[in-house]
Amino acid sequence: ERVEKEAFMHNFSQFANQQKRVDSKTKNILLLVDAISSACWQIASPFLPLVAAVTVRYSLQNGICEESASAFVIFAYFQIYVKQSFEAGRKWGNIVKSMLEKASTEESPVTSRTRFYLCLFLNLWYVPLQESINDMQDIEDMSLKCGETERAYMTKCTRFTLLFYRGEQLSILSHAVGMALQSMARFSLVSAKRSALEKEMIDSLTGDKSSNPYAIFEGKICDKESLLADSQSKMHSQIAEAVHIHNFFLSFWMGDYVEAAKASDIAMSCPSAKMPKVKLIYHIFYRGIVAFNLHREGKGEKWLKEGNSMRDQVEIWVQNSKPIFENKLILLKAEHYASMFNVVSAIESYESSIKIARNNGYIHEQGLAHECMGKYLMSIVEVEDAERCFVRAHECYTQWGAKAKANKLWNDWNLGSSAVRNGMSTAKHNRDESEE
Repeated sequence: ERVEKEAFMHNFSQFANQQKRVDSKTKNILLLVDAISSACWQIASPFLPLVAAVTVRYSLQNGICEESASAFVIFAYFQIYVKQSFEAGRKWGNIVKSMLEKASTEESPVTSRTRFYLCLFLNLWYVPLQESINDMQDIEDMSLKCGETERAYMTKCTRFTLLFYRGEQLSILSHAVGMALQSMARFSLVSAKRSALEKEMIDSLTGDKSSNPYAIFEGKICDKESLLADSQSKMHSQIAEAVHIHNFFLSFWMGDYVEAAKASDIAMSCPSAKMPKVKLIYHIFYRGIVAFNLHREGKGEKWLKEGNSMRDQVEIWVQNSKPIFENKLILLKAEHYASMFNVVSAIESYESSIKIARNNGYIHEQGLAHECMGKYLMSIVEVEDAERCFVRAHECYTQWGAKAKANKLWNDWNLGSSAVRNGMSTAKHNRDESEE
């Protein structure tokens, strides 16, 4: 709050112009503190917001320059996450953009790090996914040019995650991640561990059992269980959290909501759970769906309250970027209406979410909305309409490349016989007998 009060004494539009008045001693101090901030983020230190606030305050008092820019990004993120002030987050983010425009050189380690933080912590709330993906590619190229190899691989790892959430064709993404893993293991072990988890989840969705993403660790880490044990022994909270989030996402996509809820609870108990990350958005979205389904399965009223809480959070986000959040919010509203026995509103919301996901190119979330709608229709004994929804979900998942997910849906709801019985036109479904 003191930092904000001091900021209001300044003209925000003139912040970037102060860079010319910063002496070398001040820049060196800011570089040192910037390194401390980076270390705090990597170890998930609870002191990160405090360090960022102190750095911003020092910079306001002694002059703003690119060396303090990353602290401004982190401070802006915590305005959003802690205070839910998206307007303040946008304002501080715009200051950072102005600082980068006035930077002494476009390609430097400090600039690449700041642009990475800006894209990772702030842009995800305001900017369409494809734009963030393009920015990450530019940052990766810049980092390589200025010798920031580890930063380049961290950026590549994050870009893979964004591509997954955008609904990239999974076979293409699997190949790209597989090609990058070996070099990641040499230059950025943390990125390699994260990307190995990403590759395992993609392979689980596609049904590819031929690859072993953990082979790059040469026997030191054999699977996600040994990765978790390794991270716990070394007190790497962010990697331990990543394993539990991985378990949550995989259980979610495979329809095991009880296990998904358990993995989510464990992940959120990790010290790093409140650190800035892309997966926060999708964790809340998916957990909302899990909560509403567990409530309808009779697991208790607490899950209805939990689902409503997740829905309310996404409703705040949608004000900043409809292309990212609108279909997610409407799907959560559909799940809420389904839980409240409001048939008309539930069906209208499911259909609206499907349409918006399709218009934005989110083929996986289009399939998810079809699947959720099918489950609800089946629960109210609208069997034929439910089966049509499942068939459409199957088509979406197949188009996405999630063959194992599509096959599971097909078998769980016996869609082979129902498609013939109802005379529905479906794509030919080729099942690999060896996988059964």
